[in-house]
Amino acid sequence: MGALIRLFHLLSYVAFRAGEGVIRLLPIDAAFGIGSFGGSIAYRILWRRRALALSNLRLAFGREMSQQQLEALNREHFRRLGANLLAGLKASTLDHEKIWARVTAKIPVDRGNSGWIALISHMGNWELYSHLGQRFPEYRFGAVYQTLANPFTDHYVRKMRGRAGITLFDRRTQLLSCVRFLREGGVVGVLVDQGAGYSGLWSPLFGRLTSSSTLAARLALRTALPVVPIAINTCGKAQWKMIISPPIYPQTDDPEVLTAEINRQLEQQIRQSPADWLWAHNRWKPLRPHFLFARNVRPVFFPPDFDRSTLDRFRILIVSPPSLSEASAAIPAVRAIKEGRPDTWLGVLTPPELSEMWTNSGAIDSTLPYEKTASVASVSSTIRDVAQFDAAVFFASHWKTALAVWLARIPIRVGRRVDSNSWLYNQCPVEPSKPLDAMEMNLHIARSVGATGAASSSPFESGERRNFATVSG
Repeated sequence: MGALIRLFHLLSYVAFRAGEGVIRLLPIDAAFGIGSFGGSIAYRILWRRRALALSNLRLAFGREMSQQQLEALNREHFRRLGANLLAGLKASTLDHEKIWARVTAKIPVDRGNSGWIALISHMGNWELYSHLGQRFPEYRFGAVYQTLANPFTDHYVRKMRGRAGITLFDRRTQLLSCVRFLREGGVVGVLVDQGAGYSGLWSPLFGRLTSSSTLAARLALRTALPVVPIAINTCGKAQWKMIISPPIYPQTDDPEVLTAEINRQLEQQIRQSPADWLWAHNRWKPLRPHFLFARNVRPVFFPPDFDRSTLDRFRILIVSPPSLSEASAAIPAVRAIKEGRPDTWLGVLTPPELSEMWTNSGAIDSTLPYEKTASVASVSSTIRDVAQFDAAVFFASHWKTALAVWLARIPIRVGRRVDSNSWLYNQCPVEPSKPLDAMEMNLHIARSVGATGAASSSPFESGERRNFATVSG
C-alpha cells in the first residue's frame, strides 16, 4: 500500500509540474483568461462545490441579497477562482518586477525594529503573498506552514518559497523558531480563514459559529507584536490590489478576544470584495461525529458586542418515534442534544397527534407534523419549507421519513445501523455491547453526536464566554 501511495503522489506531482510547464509558456493575461473560462466550466460541472459555495454565500449575504444576486456572485466567484489559480501559477515563474507591475500595494516603510504578524487568507491571487520578500527586501518574511500530504509537491513548494525569500515554519514543530524570528524583526504570515477542527475556538464569522485557529492571536500575545490584516483583491484582467490594513495592537491578554477580532477583520475584508474569497471551501463544516460540543468540551466565545439575535443557528431535525410512549422515552435525549451547543435550534418531524407533547417538552423550537398518509415528496417539502437543516437525528426508523430526510438533502443523517433504512444514514452510533431500554438507547444516540449523558440546566445562559475547555494563555 505504501508503494502505491508513493506512486500516486509521484504521478500527481508529475501532472502538476506538467500543467505548470504549459502555463509557463502562456502570457499572464492569457493564463488569467483561460482560468476564468475554466472557472465557468467548473461552476457548471462541479455541482457539489457550486451548491456548497452558494450555501455559504446565502449564510453570509442571504439577508442582503436576492437569490438571483447570490447565484450571480457564485458564478463570478468560480470565474475569479479559476483565473487567479492559473495566474498565480504563472506569476510564480515571472521575475518579480513583472509581477509587481500588475499589483498596487502600500506597506509601511518605517517599521523600526519591530516585527508583525500578517493575517492572510484565500483572497484573490494569494500566490502573491510568496513574492513579498522580493518586492520589499527591507523586510524579512516568513510564514507558518502545514506540511503537504504529497512529499514531492511539499519539497517543491518549500524550495520555491525559499527562492522567493520566504522562511517557512512548520506549525507543529517550529513555533518557537517562529517566535524568535518575530522578535528579531521578521514578518510572519498566518492563514486565518481555515477551520481549526477540535482544537479551535468556536466564535462567530458572518453570524455563524465556526472553529477558528488562535495561532495568530497567541503569537501576537507571546511577542507583544501587532497583527496586520492583508487582503488581495482582483481589480482587472491580471491586475490586483493588495490592501494592508492598519496594525492592531493587542489590548488584551486573552487570545479568545483577539481571535474574535481577527474574525471580524476577515469578515470586513471579504465584504469589500466577496467574489475574491474561497466560498467553495466548507469553512463552517460541522465536526463529525461530534457536531455537538458538550461531550468533548470545546471553547466557545461570543464578543461582548455581538448581537445574539443575529446568530445563525445550527438546525437539527429530530425524527420522532410514532407512539406516545416511545416519543416520551426520547425526550431526555432530545434535551441533551438541545444543550449540546449554544446555537442549537431543534425541529421535530412528528405525527400530528404528538405535536402538543413535543411542544410542551420545552426542548423543541418548531414542530413539523406530517400525516402518515402523506407522500414522501410531501414530507420532504415540509422539511425544506421550515428550514435548511444541518443534521437529522432518528429516534425511530421508517422508510418514509428516512427517504424524505434524504431527499431534503440534510447533510448529516444519524441513525442506528441495525435499522432497515440504515443505507439512508451517513452516521451511525456504535451499537452498545449490552441491551438498553428505550430511554438509555436514545441517550446513547445523543452521546454519539457529542451530547452529555443526561440533560441538565443549560451552560449557555450567562456571560460572553462559554468555557467548555480550559484555554491556556
